[in-house]
Amino acid sequence: SLSSNHKTGTSGLRRHSCPITKGQTKLAFTKSLLVPEKFKKETRDKCVQFVCQDIRPYDTISGKGFTQLAQHLVDTAARIGKFDVCEILPHPTTVLDALLQQTYGQKHIEKRPFCLQPSITLMSNLSYIQEYMGKKIIFVTDRGANMISALREYTRLNCTAHILNVTLSSAFGTAIIEKSPEIASLLTDVKKLVTYFKHSGQQGKLKKSLKQSIETRWNSNFDMLNSVLEQYEDIASVLTESNNYDKIGRISISTLKLLVSFLKPFKEATDDLETDNTAPSASLVLPWSVRLIEHCTSATKDPLLSEIATVCVTRLKELLSADSTSSHSVHMLYKIATFLTPNLRGLRMLDERGRQNVIQGVKEMIEDLKFDHAHDEDVEPTPAKRPTVLHKFSDWEEEEESCGSKSLDVQIQEYRTMKLELSSQQNILQWWNSNSSQFPALSNLARFVLCIPATSAPSERAFSLCGRILEERRSVLKPSSVSDILFLHGNLK
Repeated sequence: SLSSNHKTGTSGLRRHSCPITKGQTKLAFTKSLLVPEKFKKETRDKCVQFVCQDIRPYDTISGKGFTQLAQHLVDTAARIGKFDVCEILPHPTTVLDALLQQTYGQKHIEKRPFCLQPSITLMSNLSYIQEYMGKKIIFVTDRGANMISALREYTRLNCTAHILNVTLSSAFGTAIIEKSPEIASLLTDVKKLVTYFKHSGQQGKLKKSLKQSIETRWNSNFDMLNSVLEQYEDIASVLTESNNYDKIGRISISTLKLLVSFLKPFKEATDDLETDNTAPSASLVLPWSVRLIEHCTSATKDPLLSEIATVCVTRLKELLSADSTSSHSVHMLYKIATFLTPNLRGLRMLDERGRQNVIQGVKEMIEDLKFDHAHDEDVEPTPAKRPTVLHKFSDWEEEEESCGSKSLDVQIQEYRTMKLELSSQQNILQWWNSNSSQFPALSNLARFVLCIPATSAPSERAFSLCGRILEERRSVLKPSSVSDILFLHGNLK
């Protein structure tokens, strides 16, 4: 029976049970219930059936999209009761139509994204891109001779992460490392230690896997050394039990900490520069290059790191600090990107002469690319005002200054001196969008410069993702469909 009073309220409803007729809506409670082991086992068996019947990878069931879909079906069943799942799952063609709507239904999409088709040559692709984008296009690549030759007629930037990797490769090359015998000995002993754990079956006794140094992998020396340092005590205990303590006993913990401390900023810089999820990476190239040069310059005072740090300073200055009189030089573009980052607009990492060079570069680039508020396609035209009785005396009205009529010098001066209202969580591009009416030319330049990646890592990730999309059973996908999937994959939360 049901009961209700001032003490229990309607709690009796939760204990009440009655038969549910077909089609009747169930009363769902938001509190999560513990799933009985019986149902877990049944679900596990269904997962096995799913991956085997549809030939899907095991980790499909742990994917974010799959779990969201499964949760949606569970929530729907809780709201409307049991139903045939075929009644709610859409047809593949319907999914494709919805994909197109989601891709182009977002307000911030300006032009249809495209992918380079492998069926045509690189140069024909370049010609198409140049025609499609005009001169507002920047290529970011490694320093391979083939890439430099193919793009010699275009604006090309070096992949900053590749530069950092080349810098460390030079610093830890045989000729240099031989001048630091203690560092060389440490690296050799750590490599042997990691190899021993990999081959002896002792790896399972550690909480984390030890990482081996691989020449082609960025920051692999740091990853290897840090994996040993973090588990130094555990490694020592495992080796003591097997009477192999000498394998770690010869490794100096102080030297290990010193080398990890030296390499850590390079690792952090690479992670920040190759990401595409946080602040625009182009704005971080200048701050990180200056910070790394300062870091390596300080390290030259340490006898153990002197040779390595000196090479790093030389290479970083050579590859990152080379200046040019052109506003389109590699470093000038990244300096401008830093200037267009509100929190860093003061360019305090540069001297006064360097700051003035950047300001001049901003002016030259805006003039060269013809960035003007009047040509901003995204700005909606101002609706015509209805005439009032005062229009008869318009010759006596006060003229209102238009933000679009501000000179570039005025925009730059106001931007440099304004009171900044930008929270750490606010997106930089959103800030420029909000302030586009106050700084029309600068906001257009920001949209152009801040989208330039600091490294080629995002595009390499996109190619890897394409490899997962274009499998044998999906070989007839149109390039536009691949671009749509890539876009939504990168933008859906």
